Amino acid sequence: MSLLVRLQRAADPTNVERHTWKAEDTGTSVVNHLRRMLTTKTGGSATCPDYGVPDISHLLHDMGEAMAAVQRGVKQSIQLYEPRLKNVQVRPMKIEVAGQSGMLFEITGHIMTPDGKRQALRFTTTLDEKMQIHVDEL
Repeated sequence: MSLLVRLQRAADPTNVERHTWKAEDTGTSVVNHLRRMLTTKTGGSATCPDYGVPDISHLLHDMGEAMAAVQRGVKQSIQLYEPRLKNVQVRPMKIEVAGQSGMLFEITGHIMTPDGKRQALRFTTTLDEKMQIHVDEL
C-alpha cells in the first residue's frame, strides 16, 4: 500500500480500518507498484527519468538482445524503485501457447512482513507482440 493511501486512510475518521495492517497488504502493494512501474517506459516520469523499463522496439530485429535488455531493465528498475522486494531474480521463460509470441519472464523475490517474517513473491511479466507488458501474480 502506498504511503499516500495509508495517510489518506489514517486521516479518514470514518475509516474502521485505521490501525489494521495485514501482511498481505505489503505483497499486494508491491505487485500493484510493479504493475505500474513495468508498464511505464523509461523517460515517462518527469521527476525520475530512469523510472520504468527501456523501450526495446528498436531491438526487435535481434530477439536475443531484446530479451537481455528487457531482463536487465526489469531487474534494475525493481532494485532501484521497489526496495521492499529483496533478492530479486528475473528469468526468461518460453511462451508455450501455440500462436502466441512475445517475451515472458518469471520474477521472484521476498518481502519482509510487518511482523518480521519473510514472504516469497513470484509472478510473471509478459511483453506481448503489441509491446504491452502484463504482470500476473503466481
